[in-house]
Amino acid sequence: MFELRHWVSKLYNRRALFLLLAALMFCWNASILWLSEQDLGLQIFQLLLWLGIAISLEDQLTNLWPKPSRFSFFAGAILIALLLTLSPALMSFQAGYIKYLLLPGSICALALLSRPLQQWQLFSAPLLISLLLPISGAFAVLSSPIQNRLTALLTWTFLYGLGFQTGLSGKEISIGSAGVVVQTPCNGNEQLIFSISMVIIFQLIFPLKQRGHILAAFGGAIISAYAINTVRIALLAYFTTWEDRSGMAAFDFFHGHGGLIFSLIAATIAGWIYYRLLDQELAA
Repeated sequence: MFELRHWVSKLYNRRALFLLLAALMFCWNASILWLSEQDLGLQIFQLLLWLGIAISLEDQLTNLWPKPSRFSFFAGAILIALLLTLSPALMSFQAGYIKYLLLPGSICALALLSRPLQQWQLFSAPLLISLLLPISGAFAVLSSPIQNRLTALLTWTFLYGLGFQTGLSGKEISIGSAGVVVQTPCNGNEQLIFSISMVIIFQLIFPLKQRGHILAAFGGAIISAYAINTVRIALLAYFTTWEDRSGMAAFDFFHGHGGLIFSLIAATIAGWIYYRLLDQELAA
């Protein structure tokens, strides 16, 4: 009986209700992308951003007592009601840019329910992290023409350095009569976005002080992302050279969901580089 009263009192805690609402918004956000059969890479990337948002708010739990103004409360409630009302349409909407706006919209609604606009300092990091989703979508579209050719060139250079007799024509890499064409899903944008986003999230939560270290963190993330994807495309090209198309099973795996392994490796390397740089500053 005492435990029941304890949990009931917790339920009426304003902060607990806010955190429960945030958890429900996370579940809704993730389910919309899953039910609309969005790309798995996009779903994993959004989970990474939600994790960053949760970590950024962890140290602020003592201050996370909702104190909205009347206007911000109604604005936040209306925004959540709008998002929930549009759920059926969102689940049937496969393409378009709107999928990138769900996370920033959810965080804006939670921020409005917590504080008036003038007091959003508490949510500055979560809002900036949520904006990485639409920024990444725009970057992927705008950079793809350049990325496709750059990735093909880097892969050709890598294979040629390993001793393969390779040819390069635009976005096409050939090894004998086999080869691959580098298109948008394979151009390394995903690895680049994962790695750079990892550094940005860490910089917002555990900031580096020295400018040289910040540049090294971003430089390491970019170089590792390109290197990891170059290895991936080289492997795909190599699989096409196997006799009797015996390498196509491996090709299909690493060209599809298996490609996420390389994105997570790139993000892990970027995080490790950042950790080492942060450790140096803390030690000093």
